[in-house]
Amino acid sequence: MALSQSPYLVNTAGVIGHLLILGGSGAIFSPRSVIGAFGLDTPSTPEAQKLVDLLIPLYGFREVSLGLSMVAVWRYGNVKTLGLTTLAVVATALGDGWIARKQRKGMVWVHWGLVPVALGLGAGLLGYLD
Repeated sequence: MALSQSPYLVNTAGVIGHLLILGGSGAIFSPRSVIGAFGLDTPSTPEAQKLVDLLIPLYGFREVSLGLSMVAVWRYGNVKTLGLTTLAVVATALGDGWIARKQRKGMVWVHWGLVPVALGLGAGLLGYLD
């Protein structure tokens, strides 16, 4: 069996999609509780709290959208499309890490650590590792 057809790779992508939905939901429904994931301190002024309550859910909706697309392709699509969808996680993680690096240098690897995992998984699903 080709590595790209391995149920382990396919199901790992499905798990990552579900985790994105879970994490994004937390950001939507409780934005102040996930602000630490960005390496930021909880805001103290009402204006800053309002800004967090408005902007962090945007991140959550993005994560939920990416997760839903991965889960939908995992469930109903083909392996190549799942590989491409998984590579979208690479772009998202790179962008998140770049923003985190501007804020607090130690937080960059929280995001960039996902890049080799998603890159390898996407390459495997696309057949580059067969």
